[in-house]
Amino acid sequence: MNEMFLELIIGLLSVGFVICFIIMYIMYARIKQLNAELRVIKNRVEITDEELGRLAYDIEEFKKLKF
Repeated sequence: MNEMFLELIIGLLSVGFVICFIIMYIMYARIKQLNAELRVIKNRVEITDEELGRLAYDIEEFKKLKF
């Protein structure tokens, strides 16, 4: 009876380890996917020095206009 109980616990722990590894792999794959999406968004949002300079110039020109 005692041996059967230990075998049951070992079996449950083994299944638990397998489930944990599956969950870890799914999380790893999702993190990679989110990193790729973040890189795409960052490239869209990133502003260059030239664009920033142009924007500052346009703002200054707009301030000079009198309405």
